[in-house]
Amino acid sequence: MAPKFRLDGHKQEIQIFNRRLVFACVVVMLLVLALIGRMVNLQFLNHEYFSARSDGNRLHSQYIPPTRGLIYDRNGNLLADNRPIFNLTVVREAAEGFEQSLSILRDVIGLTDEELEQYYTRLGRRAVPQSSVTLKFQLSDDEIAHVAVNQHKLPGIAVEAQLVRYYPFGQSAAHALGYVSEINRDELQSMTEEEVRNYRGTNQIGKNGIEKTYEDYLHGSVGFETVEKNNRGRVMRSLGRTDPQPGADIQLHLDIALQTAAEQALGDRRGAIVAIDPATGGILAMVSQPGYDPNLFVTGISRSQLAELNNSRHSPMFNRATHARIPGSTIKPFIGLAGLYHGVITPEFVINDPGYYRIPERRRPYYDWTWWVDKSGHGPINLERAIYQSCNTYFSHVAVELGIDRIHDYLLTFGFGDNRALDVPDASAGLVPSPQWKRETRGEPWYPGETPAEGFGNGMFQATTLQMASAAATLANHGVFKRPRMLKSMGSDVDDFADIIFDEGEVQQPLLPAADEVALVRKAMEHTVSKPREREHRRHEGTAYDYVQGARPLAYPMAGKSGTAQVIGVQVDARGNRIEPDEIRDEHLNHAMFIAFDASPESRIAVAVFVENGEGGSSVAGPLAREVLDAYMLPIIEQERVLETGGEGGQLLTSSH
Repeated sequence: MAPKFRLDGHKQEIQIFNRRLVFACVVVMLLVLALIGRMVNLQFLNHEYFSARSDGNRLHSQYIPPTRGLIYDRNGNLLADNRPIFNLTVVREAAEGFEQSLSILRDVIGLTDEELEQYYTRLGRRAVPQSSVTLKFQLSDDEIAHVAVNQHKLPGIAVEAQLVRYYPFGQSAAHALGYVSEINRDELQSMTEEEVRNYRGTNQIGKNGIEKTYEDYLHGSVGFETVEKNNRGRVMRSLGRTDPQPGADIQLHLDIALQTAAEQALGDRRGAIVAIDPATGGILAMVSQPGYDPNLFVTGISRSQLAELNNSRHSPMFNRATHARIPGSTIKPFIGLAGLYHGVITPEFVINDPGYYRIPERRRPYYDWTWWVDKSGHGPINLERAIYQSCNTYFSHVAVELGIDRIHDYLLTFGFGDNRALDVPDASAGLVPSPQWKRETRGEPWYPGETPAEGFGNGMFQATTLQMASAAATLANHGVFKRPRMLKSMGSDVDDFADIIFDEGEVQQPLLPAADEVALVRKAMEHTVSKPREREHRRHEGTAYDYVQGARPLAYPMAGKSGTAQVIGVQVDARGNRIEPDEIRDEHLNHAMFIAFDASPESRIAVAVFVENGEGGSSVAGPLAREVLDAYMLPIIEQERVLETGGEGGQLLTSSH
């Protein structure tokens, strides 16, 4: 069969070729024009846009965290340091085959599911692409070696150095210093945009204590650096840098030697000890036992460790110095001052104590502690002996004569019923009851039968160990109240330092006691620890003499007052005999308290001791108060002695205080 189409001669072939050539040329020209148009678009019309995109793939801004400010004690001892650690980090964009890398890491360094979960949380908070996120903190030398050996199998994963908080004294002063830990979602949401930017590049923030109170000063200001990276996310070179501003170093009134001595005195007991410099209000020691190691929180505490702390029956995370609210006989000197101030008693005023107090026309008696010993009282007794013999009957009488309103108003003078500390913002305010408070909180009126117990601290009144130490410091300072404070000084580049700390707060004393009234109370409190038995009857002896003074005489004048707070009520029969329960559990034993101060004219330290379920204020808390005073005062006395004698060989010894 003949073909449908055939070429007819050479001329026809040339025509077909030329048509095809023209078509090809047109196509090529169109492609060239399109290419030229694209080049014009890239190089001229959208040059800035595509140049920026190119630089965005190559150039990266990464934040540089500031170095956190250091914390020192009053003598220059470092309480909170920064130390380098090595972390395993991931640049997620460069981590090809991430799941396979995780499988390798589980084998070589024991990467856990909890660490992986925390990594994804940090990744979700990451603000800058191509930036590294910590997968595991604080690698050991062996773990670093294992990662190095397997580095070729771990794209996008590296070991990076980082400065983190370190507390060289561990548990010591943990409740006072607080700790830093990773920022959580709630904290981020509560920040302003500027504050969020200032925390780029760092995961840590102060959680409580001094670390939280002075976070704005300790943290510093973040810096940033522009770097060039390759397609695998590795930094090739630095193109520009704005250095971060380090946080300010701060110095506290805290004395770590005294803090340690107080912790050792308290030992394994649950309780608190606070020591204050009466002249400044500076907190020299703040102990809460049991404590915890703040280093556990710095890089993220494990769930098991956190559960152990939170579920412990001894509540190590609870700050007993600032939150445990306790009553007790330590309030008696201040009730006595209130009586003198309002003129309901005089120093010579005497009552006869039969061992109990009874409101006229009421049958219920308020027993003195002597009633449980020999069914007797203190006999004729004045204010001075009522303080050093801790006579409940006397102060019940004073309380009734004063009335609850005047008691309430006067106790505010010494810092009770409010948190007066300058830089312990979360401390409890305690409780100074009043008729108004009772109506608002309980919907009940104030009953006359409630007033006598307020006179000897067994009513509704409650105060923290910090408040009791501050009140004792006011007596030591001859009646002048100084607001408690932790901060002593801050870096010289902090302009508003004076506004932060030098608020003396003396205006907080609306009912200032007279000097002679304070002198009388101070003398009575000295007798509490220094007055021996004058007769066979114990009621002429200071309640803490045997326990505080005993066979080891004091090297300095000391004043004190004991207190015992009932945890459960005392049951009595119709004849006034105590009904002893078959068994008293440890947590139902009475709390023991003691306040004390150096009673020299220039009193240099005041102390409050609280022993949870310690039973005896004089017998248990009193000796602890003396141990703390000795630890602070004896080096001072030795230094003064050396200064007077010129020292051996002409050299002067120095004291840590």
